[in-house]
This record gives sequence, C-alpha cells and structure tokens, in this order.
Amino acid sequence: MKAWLLGLIEQPWPTKAMLIEGFKRSVITYSRLPLKHEWQDDAPHVQAVTFLPLVGAIIASISTWPLLFDFSDSLSALLIIISSVILTGAFHEDGLMDSLDGLIGGWTQEQRLEIMKDSRLGSYAAIGIWCVLSLKWLLLTQILALTQSVLIGGLLWLFVHALARVTPILIMHKLPYVSLGKSKAISMIGKLTPHEWVYVGAPIALLSSFMFAWHIGTFLCVLVGIIATVFGRYLKHKISGFNGDTLGASEQISELALLFSILIYFS
Repeated sequence: MKAWLLGLIEQPWPTKAMLIEGFKRSVITYSRLPLKHEWQDDAPHVQAVTFLPLVGAIIASISTWPLLFDFSDSLSALLIIISSVILTGAFHEDGLMDSLDGLIGGWTQEQRLEIMKDSRLGSYAAIGIWCVLSLKWLLLTQILALTQSVLIGGLLWLFVHALARVTPILIMHKLPYVSLGKSKAISMIGKLTPHEWVYVGAPIALLSSFMFAWHIGTFLCVLVGIIATVFGRYLKHKISGFNGDTLGASEQISELALLFSILIYFS
C-alpha cells in the first residue's frame, strides 16, 4: 500500500492525449461500438484495460433501452441481456465457453490450453452458457420486479457491468499470462500503474454515489475481490496462470454473483 501511494504521488499523471488514446483502444477492443480510430502502436497511451469498467458501464447504459418502454419485467430483462451480448460481440461469453471446455475437459495444462484455442463448441460450453444466460435473465427479471424503478434498475445494471469487469483486471495483476504459441492478447496485458487504478475505480465510486448506497457498493467490491482470489487460485492450479478466455470467464462469474447478491439485498 505504501509503494502504491508513493507511486500515486511521485509519478506524473497521464496526459489528456494518453487518456483519450487508451479509452479509444478500450472501446475498440472490448466492444462492437462503431468508433473510428487510427491505431498507432507507438502512440503514448494509458493501457486499454484501464477503461474496461467504464466501457462496461457504457455498454450497460445502451442496453437498458427496453426500460424506456412499458414492457414486462421478463421481456425487458431478456432484451437487455441480448443487447449487451450484441454490443460486446459476446466477448466475455465466448471466453466463458472456451474456459468451460478447456478447464473441465482437459487433463493437463497443455490439453486445457489447446482446447481453449479450438473454435469448436463442446458440451461443457453449450450447457454452461445456457445455464449462465438463463440465470442472468431470471435474476435480472426478479431485480426489476422488486425495484419497480427504471432509474434504480438501470443503475444497478450499470454497476454490475462496471464492477464485474474489475475481476479480470485483478487476476491480470496477480497471475502470469500463459498461452500456447503467440497470442495477440499479450500486447494488451500488463500491470496497472497507481494512476491507472484510479481510473479503474472511478466509475465504480461514481455509480455507488448515484445510488446513495456506499454500504452495498463496498460489500459488492469485497465480493469481487474474493471471486478474483478464489478463481485466480483455481486458474493457477489448472493452467499456472491466466489467458484471455479465463478473463472473460471471470467477468461472467462476477456478473452472476453480483446479480445474486443484489437480488438477496432487495428481497
């Protein structure tokens, strides 16, 4: 903690140009939003993953469009989930499916990593993604029914999407990257500076203040930390680190856990 605070004080803050460049890279990498950008590898920038929670909040805000209409809670929840999947190009869901096939189906580290690189869909992936999407739909339907507020329901969905994306960042910070052969993802992975961590946490803090629910936000942040720790240990045992697929899986696991927790709170 002392080293982190010293880094925050002593190191210079990123420039506006670095922030804009990093944000654009994050939008292009983690969503399917139509953003035009000339990608220059040597351009100074904040790491793209820094803005992953903010991109998640943006995706979530766009996907809440069904709340503007007089749809049933179940239909609204279904359309919200479908919209978020489309807006991300099923980025995290794809990682979850590959991880389920590899981590469960493989017997050795090499087999698990090899299965994850295979584009074919296995039985674990098919069953797992059906269960996860069904649970999300049921949980979100119940949350919308209990809150009975477009504002609160929308803010909770934004908070879940932003906070769940902190989990892969924590895992990236603690474990080494592993892969069979060369990977494009390695260029997007690195430990964050103290200033970059501030930008990671800013959307979470802002959404908590909007909901006037710091006690809920604090509990859910602790929950995400626990998930990152437990899942990180599992990954260390299975593949001695993490890869892009397992980061997507960690985000999906966190989404489910956060929705469950929020439902329990409002019940």
